[in-house]
Amino acid sequence: MNDASAVLKTFYSEWTGPYELEYHVQNGELPRIWQLPSEIKEAHWVARIARDAVSKKKSVLVLAPKKDFFPLISDKLNSYGIPHVSPVNLLSEETNKRLNVIRRVLDWVKNPDSSFATRVVAETLIDNGTARVAGARKDKRCKPETIEKRRQVETEIAQLWEKVDKKTTLWEVIRSEKFLSEPLQLLRESMCGLSETYDSREEHMREGFAKHLAVTSGVWKQPETLAKDMCSVIDLLNAPKPTGFGGIQLMTMKKAKGLEADVVVMVGLEDDIMPNPISDQEEEARLFYVSMTRAKEKLYLFHSYKRPRKVSFGSDLTDKKRSRFLDALGRDSKYIRDRAKTE
Repeated sequence: MNDASAVLKTFYSEWTGPYELEYHVQNGELPRIWQLPSEIKEAHWVARIARDAVSKKKSVLVLAPKKDFFPLISDKLNSYGIPHVSPVNLLSEETNKRLNVIRRVLDWVKNPDSSFATRVVAETLIDNGTARVAGARKDKRCKPETIEKRRQVETEIAQLWEKVDKKTTLWEVIRSEKFLSEPLQLLRESMCGLSETYDSREEHMREGFAKHLAVTSGVWKQPETLAKDMCSVIDLLNAPKPTGFGGIQLMTMKKAKGLEADVVVMVGLEDDIMPNPISDQEEEARLFYVSMTRAKEKLYLFHSYKRPRKVSFGSDLTDKKRSRFLDALGRDSKYIRDRAKTE
């Protein structure tokens, strides 16, 4: 409790000092402040601590600044056979992106009369698929001619949309249009291939739908990518859920309202993540304080030497500074490699 109070004392202007409380349990151990070599080692140690706690029928709460931390941690927990739950999607960002592309294509294939679904899949295929036209972001990395070509294609789609009415769908417009640019001709061929293999009554044609889907969408060009996505989904569906004593929950710090656990592990405690540089520092300090007080017996505070760009807010990917909130505790971090005790 003293460590948690130190954060507010340093960073929260409205802090009036700790309450005079009478405790009916003994003081617990000091929080362990660990620096890990990487986000992979961090997930590894979360799993080891969780496994140890579950064996002793203890509850575990893993808290992170944002949900992007959870797919890697969940994957490691699964590899250890540790049941856990989380209110967020535990698939990786890359897998989610690919599956969302597939979902948009399938939504159209099942309902080609929907002009909205047709426009969505058309834009999806020029973004990612066989009809891809570069320049979607229109940023400084794109050449002016690349952006201009992209704008021409987008304008052409918008003009086709203007021909849609109550009697004519966008798919009918695309199929019947005589003068299409080369990118939209390729788009039409791709969509026709999907539609024909999906609706065909001939077995050999229907067998080709999965191949058309993979190639046309552009997300499963490599077999290993398809295998990775399918295994991730299967693992998530088959992952054991906590039962009986103990249990592992993965929660963001903001979503863990009212929760407590015997063991709490806080991850991602680098200075460009926690505090979030675009959020109010005092509010982040209060959130840090509340997160620390959710531990009933043990508290682990993890920060990593390196962190991937998709998780960090800052530009530094290695030699990352620990959170200033950890500095307020007045103790050094222990650098953890492979050998350490959770006790």
